[in-house]
This record gives sequence, C-alpha cells and structure tokens, in this order.
Amino acid sequence: MIRRATGLIAAAVAVPALALAMGGAATDALNFPGSPTDRYLDSDEVRAVLHSATEGFFECFRTHARTGVDASDSGVTFTVQRDGSATDIFAEVGSAPEALATCLSGVITALEFGEHDGNPLEVSYPLVYQVDRQGARVLPYPVVFSKPDPVRLPLLPLPANIGPGEVRMLELILVEDAPPEADP
Repeated sequence: MIRRATGLIAAAVAVPALALAMGGAATDALNFPGSPTDRYLDSDEVRAVLHSATEGFFECFRTHARTGVDASDSGVTFTVQRDGSATDIFAEVGSAPEALATCLSGVITALEFGEHDGNPLEVSYPLVYQVDRQGARVLPYPVVFSKPDPVRLPLLPLPANIGPGEVRMLELILVEDAPPEADP
C-alpha cells in the first residue's frame, strides 16, 4: 500500500500535466509559479548579502555621521525584486545629515541578491553604528526583518477508485509526524 501511495506521489511530481488531466486547475501543476519547486529568497541569504556590505555601510557613517548619536536610529528598507535587484530603497538616518541616507541607499543599490521565483521581498534592516573608546564601527545586525509570503502547496490528484485506507495512509505519509520508535 505504501508503494502504491509513493507511486501516486511520484506520478504527480513527475508529470505536472496529471493535475490538469485529473480535473485540477493549471495552478495545481508543480511547474506553475509559486509551486514548491520554485526558488524562494530566504531572509538568511538577504542577511548574508547585507553583512557582506558592512564595510560600505561603515564608510557612509564614517564620512557623513560625526557621532554615533547622530545616526543612532538608522536603518534601511527596500524591496528585493525577482531579478535580485533592490528597489524602493529608503534609508532612515535619524538626526544625521541627509547625505548619509543617500550614501546608504547607494550601498544597497550596488548589492546583488539572488534571483528568485517568489513575490518581491520587502526587507527592513537596522544599522547599528557604535562609537566608543575602541573606535567607530558598524555592527552587523543579526536579524533581517521581512514580510513573509505564504507558499501555496499544489494539490495532489487522487484516482477515483482509491479506498479510505489508502487515503488515510497518504495522510499519514504527507501530514502527520513519524510515530515514535518502539524500544527493542
């Protein structure tokens, strides 16, 4: 029975047209944009790219902000488009000169994020500029804030003659957690 359920799942994955043939919608096919086979941009990837730009951010602060107090409430918001480019860039710089915002926006514009198949990703990233006895530095923020985008899972078509036991087995395989292993 498990072999049959696995075969059904493999058929639905291997032949996206099967969803259409079984009376499903075109959006049920696994090759439709938004399906789980697409590449989605992860916030960890965005954070890694932003952390790689820490030196660029530091140069902006060093050049345009006189003290850490000037730029204590700084951050950037932007949208990562499907082609990996950043658009709709806005730099919040508190009481620091507007030249700092322009510089930070330029750093974001120069970054290349990975291409992805999902919707454009809205990102907000705080910038921590610290000045103390050890000197001035930009501390990489550990979190990138993004607006989550739900992933639509495809429907798997089932043959009309499938029995209730087989349906339950598919539910166990696809949805429920694995049962705990028995002690020998």
